[in-house]
Amino acid sequence: MDNKIQQRLQVKACIEEIKDIDELSRLFFRELFHLDVSLEHLFPGSVLVLNRKFANMLNTLKNVKHLEKISDSLASMGERHLQKYGVKVEHLPLAQHALLAALEAYPAVNLAENNLKHAWENVFNDVADLMIAAMQQSDSSDVQLNTYTCSHPHFLADIGGEEVVTRVHERFYDVMFEHPWLEGFFYGKSKSSLIMKQSQFMVAAFGGKNEYQGDTPAFAHMHMFITDAMLDERQHVLRAAILAEGLSPDEAQYWLDVDDSFRSGIAKQDVSECVTKCPGQFPLVVKDRKN
Repeated sequence: MDNKIQQRLQVKACIEEIKDIDELSRLFFRELFHLDVSLEHLFPGSVLVLNRKFANMLNTLKNVKHLEKISDSLASMGERHLQKYGVKVEHLPLAQHALLAALEAYPAVNLAENNLKHAWENVFNDVADLMIAAMQQSDSSDVQLNTYTCSHPHFLADIGGEEVVTRVHERFYDVMFEHPWLEGFFYGKSKSSLIMKQSQFMVAAFGGKNEYQGDTPAFAHMHMFITDAMLDERQHVLRAAILAEGLSPDEAQYWLDVDDSFRSGIAKQDVSECVTKCPGQFPLVVKDRKN
């Protein structure tokens, strides 16, 4: 049997053996956004949306036994990813790296067995090459990006560095842990851990060193029923913390704009949109103590 066909069948069999696609999706996006936090903005939407996009990617890789027969479809997909989503050629190697890292971390997959890792690499590259060729030939001048553009690359240095980000979050969480409406989201949580993680995440979002190792906001909050009204109130508390630390109103607004650019992955219109982490778990719903 042709080696390429054999590798494609290996990948197909591997995908069919994966029982928890959603968990693999979580691992994939966590690694992808750690590689480049700005990629969060190429994937707006809830965990349900992200899981569906990931499943679509696996379905594409699973059905390429006769790749040449679907080359036109893959070329169209490459153009669509460029024009509609703002995906660039240099993003595809990052996606491959994240996928392999997710597979390495997924207990039911053994990439060391029968050169499975090499098969995944080759199948991904075969698909990516067709997409890249189409992307390079496509006119990207009219690409409409649904992303947050870092218009202040020196923002982190201008406000005083990571120490200021941490102090703002110390003020912020002091209020949130006592908030009459939102404190329920923090029961049993370590305030110091949240301050560290949120500070690491925002430092990366501001263009600084990326030391954040946690899940993307969509996955970290997937079981929480968080509404737009709650996020508006959170923004109010965050603004007060930023200003109290001595930043200007313009600096505060820029910070809030960056922070709020992740809203689409967190906000939910109905509790049914929550995704629980394990069987028997219920969505986290909090009540306003004032009402």
